[in-house]
Amino acid sequence: MLPLPRAIEVAIEDRFLPSIGASRPAMGYHISVVGPFYWAGDERRPALARLREACAEMSPLRIIAQGIDVFENGPDDCAVFVSVGPVARLQRLRRHALRALGDGAKMQYERLGPFRPHITLGLNLPSRVRDGLLKHATQPFRVQFPASELWLMEQRPQSPWQPLLAFALGTDAAPRALDVEQNDG
Repeated sequence: MLPLPRAIEVAIEDRFLPSIGASRPAMGYHISVVGPFYWAGDERRPALARLREACAEMSPLRIIAQGIDVFENGPDDCAVFVSVGPVARLQRLRRHALRALGDGAKMQYERLGPFRPHITLGLNLPSRVRDGLLKHATQPFRVQFPASELWLMEQRPQSPWQPLLAFALGTDAAPRALDVEQNDG
């Protein structure tokens, strides 16, 4: 995931949390790149080395978050989110991360459709709640922020996210360990 700077999280909280249905994820607002996943085996070193190389090849990103959109999963099952870009560079980061993790990572489920980078505001919402959140779309929302690290988080089925490592983008620096305190906004 790409973490958001705290100032951007506060801007999102101020704007959207007062709305019924909006929520703040336990790990803070973020942009999911791959996942949720968990390790398929005990040997992680090759995948971590490949991920470090992949992140070193990517320069830091300047993220633009703007507008509100909806994933319609089914009748009365919607997800509301803030769209983010640059989409092509985020898609490239995702491809590199997936290739680096390879068979070492087991995805919890297959996502349908193309990768659409976003910041989730609410999940599993009924249509009436979605409509209330979309009323905020009439007011422009646009923020920009740097993304210089890719955070590796593991989530086993029916378990909370576990922070593992932060990989710097655009440098071959050793990944730094993450802990729950850093991860909890």
